[in-house]
Amino acid sequence: LLLSILNDLPTSDLLPLTAVSHHFSSIALRIFHHRLHNLAVSLSPSGRHKLILECYHPTAKISTPYLYCEYLSTDQFYDESSDSALRNSLGEVYSHFKPVLQDENRRPRMRYPRRRPELEEEEEKTVPHQDIYLDADEGFSQLCVITNLVKLGPKPGLFLSHVNISEGLIRLKRNFLSTASSNRTAESEVLWADTKQTIGLKFKIEEKDTGIERPVLVAEGEELPVAYRLQFEELVVRTGELLEAFEGAERQEGEVDGEGKEGRAVVIAAF
Repeated sequence: LLLSILNDLPTSDLLPLTAVSHHFSSIALRIFHHRLHNLAVSLSPSGRHKLILECYHPTAKISTPYLYCEYLSTDQFYDESSDSALRNSLGEVYSHFKPVLQDENRRPRMRYPRRRPELEEEEEKTVPHQDIYLDADEGFSQLCVITNLVKLGPKPGLFLSHVNISEGLIRLKRNFLSTASSNRTAESEVLWADTKQTIGLKFKIEEKDTGIERPVLVAEGEELPVAYRLQFEELVVRTGELLEAFEGAERQEGEVDGEGKEGRAVVIAAF
């Protein structure tokens, strides 16, 4: 009976109840495992939902296509032998995704003015990436990061439901980019897009040719224009936030179906 009652509660309301007793915590654990299983199935290649990532320079919002994210795994979020509360454990673990390009987005993207045309002639690789340029007087660049959980529609770019998970900003300092590009053997660091560490990204960072002729003499401490390619390796999302978004998507879909408006949809397109 208690399982039936608690199972109707959303994740945000269920978590505080885990501190009531060990019995409550045990039942909540079963519910969360079941919900995570349903989430993993729904995010599988044959599932109904997709996590999409928008990651772009502030000046290139319209021209940068979104990325689908393939579900990889979720961290183990509870150790039954420990006394740690489930609500704390669930808040400390993450689900892992691999950003990938879709066929409709595999086309050249103009993010910045071209520095040298021949540098853009090579074919787009299957690994999604962002190119970052820093002029001589720039100490950092920024990337806007937005994640949404959507239900796929009958056509590419057409979604039957849409729930925002998080929005944030990643600041990439010149010194960090230089160090990361020169130390390729080290494991990529998670770059968090918000102070609550709801979403983060891992990149493989490589320095690129700017296409600008370097001066023969450079004064000590003088910064030169630089360019880097950031290849997407992994997206991490706080599991609790992901579960709440999934529940929100189901409620949204139920409301639409209940009103008999199955034809209503959300369109997210890159132009």
